[in-house]
Amino acid sequence: MGASRSPMSFSFNLCANLVNLGFSGEVYPVNPNADEIVGLKAYASLRDIEGDIDLVVSAVPAHATLGIMQECVEKKVKGVVIVSGGFSEEGEHGDKIQDEVAYLLKRNGVRAIGPNALSPINSSNNLAVSFVPIEKLARGGVSFVFQSGLYEPRLNWIVSDFHVGISKLIDLGNKMDINEVDALEYLAEDPDTEVIAIHLETVKGDGREFAQLLENTSRNKPIVVFKAGRTAAGAKAAASHTGSMARGSDAVFDAVLRQSRAVLAQTLEDFFDFAKAFEFLTPPKGNRIAVASLTGGEGVIATDICQRIGFSMATPNERTFTKLKAVFPAWEIPLNPFDLGVCVQFHSFDEVYSVFLESMLDDENVDCVVVGVPPFGPLLTTDEALAAFSLGKKKGKPVVLWPHAMSASLYAAVEKLESSGVPVFPSAARAIKALSVVYGYKTVGDGAT
Repeated sequence: MGASRSPMSFSFNLCANLVNLGFSGEVYPVNPNADEIVGLKAYASLRDIEGDIDLVVSAVPAHATLGIMQECVEKKVKGVVIVSGGFSEEGEHGDKIQDEVAYLLKRNGVRAIGPNALSPINSSNNLAVSFVPIEKLARGGVSFVFQSGLYEPRLNWIVSDFHVGISKLIDLGNKMDINEVDALEYLAEDPDTEVIAIHLETVKGDGREFAQLLENTSRNKPIVVFKAGRTAAGAKAAASHTGSMARGSDAVFDAVLRQSRAVLAQTLEDFFDFAKAFEFLTPPKGNRIAVASLTGGEGVIATDICQRIGFSMATPNERTFTKLKAVFPAWEIPLNPFDLGVCVQFHSFDEVYSVFLESMLDDENVDCVVVGVPPFGPLLTTDEALAAFSLGKKKGKPVVLWPHAMSASLYAAVEKLESSGVPVFPSAARAIKALSVVYGYKTVGDGAT
């Protein structure tokens, strides 16, 4: 509803994405001033469409929405998404319109996402409701729930360049009807969803039910939660675009998360890093970590981070020492943290990295490995290097990488590494932190403190 013929209009991509991605269902653009939109027959109104309609996406202005929803009721539509704004986030007048729409839909048993919501995305059938032209949908096990459109400008990064396969994406907007409880309840039962990442500004559903769902679901599926609007100023800012103040104690919210196995992300970077880590990594069996870097200085920094975050520096056994000695410089060097940089001055890159990873991953005293890599993409994607970096999955021990610097050639290398199941994080700190939450999820599940 409100489909546009102009590629310069945001609403254009609501239909164009469905066509370009090959959505498996029927699509009906509704615009009384058009005969055809993106190669599809256009209709003057919902009443003109023959047959049943499963979902209506409404992009008409707020003041016209009630009339469109009345058409949905007459057509016996059971699901609607209202992408347009101008409702409760706009003040008293918009709040009144939203209440009227909500009353009409609830009275007639119609479920609604929104208003002010760009949603949903379902990679299993290429359903994508978005203003952004989507290049491709990489299918996988991570499902996202957002309260606002913060993801929209970075959508192509999430569904493509993030290199994490997406199952579902749900933007709740103003949460006039469907809220975080509904979304979590659905994803908990969704067989295609293996990891759940939830961004919230408010908890609008029943708080006790949400807490119980978190606890029950997180026993089987990792849940990452990013709560925004935690300060008075942040709560006020949230009200300006989703129409609801962030109420309640953050101490209580944090306690609810601690009682479940859900992971609290403090920043947006944490939110995406943790989701990625759960998608890529097998939890380590213990907290003994091996560190390798191209510079001794950064190895010291990484060691400090490991210690502060709860990892124990692994003590490799004698067999590992013997294997690694083959790639030492002319003098002996410590095994953990391991200085790759001094070794590659005397031995090939592939040999040093392969010997390090093989020996550490075969060592019963090592549970996980974090490795710094050079900013030279071609070095990382030789057959030998890819085989070495992928050893962690074969050995059942997580390996995470971080680049010592970024470069143009590194982006293609990261894509190749991550398509092989090896996660790359922007820094040692973020790599180690992401690995730690995967380990922490396991220890809570095992009953450890």
